[in-house]
Amino acid sequence: MYVVYIAPFGFAPKNTTGRRVMPMARAAATVGHRVRVIVPPYDDPATYGREWEDGDVEVTCLPRPRFDGTAFIGAAWTQWRLARVAADLVEQWRPDLVHVFKPKAVSGLAQMLIARRRDRPAIVLDLDDWEGRDGWSQNEDYARALVEVFELQERLGMRRCDAFTAASRLLAERAGAVASDCPRLHIPNGFDPAAYENWAPNRAGSAFRRSLGIGSDAKLILIYTRFFDYGLEEWAQVIREIAVRSPAARFLVLGAGKFGQERDLAADMRISGLADRMSFLGWLPFADIPSALAAVDLALMPLADTVANRSKCSPRYIDLMYAGVPVITTPVGEALTFIVDGDTGYVAADPSPVAVVAAVERALTAEGASDLCAKARARAVDELSWERLTEPLSGLYESAVSRAASQVA
Repeated sequence: MYVVYIAPFGFAPKNTTGRRVMPMARAAATVGHRVRVIVPPYDDPATYGREWEDGDVEVTCLPRPRFDGTAFIGAAWTQWRLARVAADLVEQWRPDLVHVFKPKAVSGLAQMLIARRRDRPAIVLDLDDWEGRDGWSQNEDYARALVEVFELQERLGMRRCDAFTAASRLLAERAGAVASDCPRLHIPNGFDPAAYENWAPNRAGSAFRRSLGIGSDAKLILIYTRFFDYGLEEWAQVIREIAVRSPAARFLVLGAGKFGQERDLAADMRISGLADRMSFLGWLPFADIPSALAAVDLALMPLADTVANRSKCSPRYIDLMYAGVPVITTPVGEALTFIVDGDTGYVAADPSPVAVVAAVERALTAEGASDLCAKARARAVDELSWERLTEPLSGLYESAVSRAASQVA
């Protein structure tokens, strides 16, 4: 089968294209499909117009649209033009199926244009966030009008396809509620060997600890976050409680918030007298993350119980499991796909700071940490490999093509 994937944006700074679109495309190519990927790199302009082959996958980054005007109109024009070019390429290439990632912005517009054309290919829509009014838009500072546009795109997109892939069970259920006759697959984010080929996971990390001024007797606890997952007030409460109960605890913050939330957390820690127990790294290049992970004893990945958190599927769980870091999380959404309490990590009883702190205490005093980490790594590499997760994908594609053909007939 000839399949064209339409990515939602470029390879940087966001992860969806590199860590969801491309691994799924490689997996499809491995089982014999011809696969091309269209990338609209409006947020990664250095790659405009580039083309290359990634193994058996052909990658085309769209050319930069030209426009002279205001920033707002220019941004809207850019997205529209990129969508038009993507749709035109699909018409020119005539694939059997188009797999669209995210029903919003460029990819959502491209899906709309493709769906309206005669003799269109089958369309599979990938959902990896609840995009609209009640979901991810709650985390952003979008204008109200733009939120409503995304809400409309999302709802219409789910009605203009022949099948779904979904990163979370909640999104799969939502797709079924909107289009009950469309086949759908729950495909969480998985382990991609290509992403980790330069990683060397180990449990030494002594040089990294020394660079932070942290001794071997300290318990270094990682906070790996974008600050959308868990509230600042909750983070501060968790850190203060752990600091009181475990004088040897030190905290390493890997990540940053879109709105500078890490600066607010640092200010709170200064007021609490804990500044000397905190280290803030911001975002490291992906190749440098193993050094940080090798230095820590535990990682905190709690999720507040929100629609956005129940819908998404963070690949950071895979990072930590592969690196052999015990993870503490909460029983929200796809966290439970990755972390099995007491087996591949620790799951708090609920998302409250009190429950998270209790889970941390349990992890700090538990025996058999090396066995737990080995099980977590094995689960990531074997059970959650993209090859295994995408085994049913060819069947979904065949169902989508049959459904599209029956509608045309």
